[in-house]
Amino acid sequence: MAIILSEQRRAFIRRNPLEGHIRLFNDYFVDASVYPPNIFRRFRMNHDLFLRILNNVENHEPYFVQRRNVAGTLGLSSLQKVTATMRILAYGVGADLMDEYVCWGALTACTGNGRIVRLHGENLLKGHAPKVNYSINGHNYTMGYYLADGIYHSWSTFVKIIPTPRGRKRQLFASAQESTRKDVKRAFEILQARFAIIRGPARYFCQSVLKDIMMVCIILHNMIIKDERDSYLRAHDYDYDQEDDTNLEPISRYPTSQFVDFLQCHHDIRNEETHSQLQFDLIEHQWMLRGEE
Repeated sequence: MAIILSEQRRAFIRRNPLEGHIRLFNDYFVDASVYPPNIFRRFRMNHDLFLRILNNVENHEPYFVQRRNVAGTLGLSSLQKVTATMRILAYGVGADLMDEYVCWGALTACTGNGRIVRLHGENLLKGHAPKVNYSINGHNYTMGYYLADGIYHSWSTFVKIIPTPRGRKRQLFASAQESTRKDVKRAFEILQARFAIIRGPARYFCQSVLKDIMMVCIILHNMIIKDERDSYLRAHDYDYDQEDDTNLEPISRYPTSQFVDFLQCHHDIRNEETHSQLQFDLIEHQWMLRGEE
């Protein structure tokens, strides 16, 4: 007896992207919008910053440009795509929850985070780490360091915890380091409070997607902090040094001094002797400051 399996076709939902765009635009982006400016905080940022991000991704990332499909139907606008991406990050909801309001499908929603990371992440990677010069216990250091768990490498840029500190000096240092690490943890909790998608269990299984989500939340958080800080300090007109990137040197395909410096820096970062010496100097420095308390 032959069994005939009927082919199941994908269900087609006739959405109206134009109607969704008009509704979204009237709700938040016209002068007499439905929702006042304080409600715009649903986007987790100020109105001006959102528009700058919108214009940036639209000008540099083809995914966010509004296009027509093969049938000639006008697709989602840049405003709809960026809005849905921000809402998913802010509220940690599934992509299909944006369908009824923004009028897009779940498969379309999953692409936005990676595109924003590639755009703004590349801009961040083009920068340079700030120059650091300090002296501790008679030794000079030229690189900053991170407080890290014991699972990290013994590199010069990591100061790891002391699992079983013995002696008053090491115990004092371990206590101070743990207190500082708690402050860092609280800072991450602030990030979780702003973007609910990293507060709950992971909704995705691919590591690259999880990395994109984490990176885009950090990038957006830093942009929001800078934007709000500038608005607070604008009245004082503080002048901060900015790196001039208008006169960039042409790229060379031959060994350059910058590349040699990069290799030397890479070697210095992995120096285990510097790692041990830095931790010892910090222990002595902490004891000198607070050992008599």
